[in-house]
Amino acid sequence: MKKIIIITLFVTILGAISCENNTLDDSGLLITQRSECYMSFFDLLGTENVSVLTGKALIDTVAQTVTGVAKFGTNLKHVKPYCSVVTDAILEPAMGQWIDFSEPRQYTVVSGNRKIRKTYTITITIQN
Repeated sequence: MKKIIIITLFVTILGAISCENNTLDDSGLLITQRSECYMSFFDLLGTENVSVLTGKALIDTVAQTVTGVAKFGTNLKHVKPYCSVVTDAILEPAMGQWIDFSEPRQYTVVSGNRKIRKTYTITITIQN
């Protein structure tokens, strides 16, 4: 029993020491050493929570643009965007809310170390 208590105490102390160097951002998310900063996937959902894009959105990580074509008849004033970003990066503002995409929107990807910020302009057009 004494051995279990000592091992538990050792693991607890080791865990506390290893967490001392970890810093959290204002949202309580872990800041890491990763400097990669890009968007890797984008989708747009309609009112039935199904993708309204006619194909994959084109993501240009150099020009920091995303372009997509929504199916004919899509109401771009009430859609829900989703995206994927590189590991440990965050997105500002967050996606996943109903929003008006009838005009281009901007979202900023922030690297895991919070030192690099890249603003992407997302433009969606309606299929002819």
